[in-house]
Amino acid sequence: MTDDIKKKEAEYFDDYAETLVRAPLWKYYAISRRSKDDYRHAEFSRCPGARVLDYGCGAGHHSRELIEAGAKEVIGIDISPRSIDVAREGAAQAGITNAEFHTMDAEHMDFPDDSFDLVTGLAILHHLDLDLAGRELARVLKPGGTAVFSEPLGHNPALNLFRKVTPSMRTDDEHPLVRSDVKILERHFDQVVTRCFHMSTLLAVPVCKWPRISGPVINMLDGLDRALFAVIPPLRWWGWYATIEFSKPHAS
Repeated sequence: MTDDIKKKEAEYFDDYAETLVRAPLWKYYAISRRSKDDYRHAEFSRCPGARVLDYGCGAGHHSRELIEAGAKEVIGIDISPRSIDVAREGAAQAGITNAEFHTMDAEHMDFPDDSFDLVTGLAILHHLDLDLAGRELARVLKPGGTAVFSEPLGHNPALNLFRKVTPSMRTDDEHPLVRSDVKILERHFDQVVTRCFHMSTLLAVPVCKWPRISGPVINMLDGLDRALFAVIPPLRWWGWYATIEFSKPHAS
């Protein structure tokens, strides 16, 4: 990622910390419950006693959840200085003393090798140069550690059309991950597990504003996705989100 792109990313998320430009879409994220639960279980189950890097921490809400899940220490980094200010303010108000936050380039981190038991991030990798990010993640992760990410996928034509007609909801240079992107990250780890979600469940978007209806519909469509992905595995890449776990990092 060039310096100009990094500057634009920082400016976008500085503004996001103040305006929450994506807030009108939050109600539609009800369909993503299953992927969110999967991601949360993958990271929270590894938190007790761990030193955790919140990679792309934003305003720090996620970092506080990691502390609540039992992390010994959480270090949050983000390219947005305003987001880091908000994260520090929130931690201070909550009386949290075992979390700290730094404005930092995720592709060139300041931490020593083998610094973290767990690295976790929500929708951050698709903003980055994946080869640089993968190399840095493998470097700062301890040999027995794990990196867990929840990331949007970029193969579904309907989702890509929506992204095209809503450009203000994202930065100019981000792109949802495709299979070849995951292969780039796989260069830096011996073990990579990818679980994909939400192809059929996208059909539930029109009923999200009616929870009594949407809940059963989402459950039914989640079940359909499980069946379809089991029978036709390539279909999983047409999902909306994936949980990706990286472990056994290569030595830098």
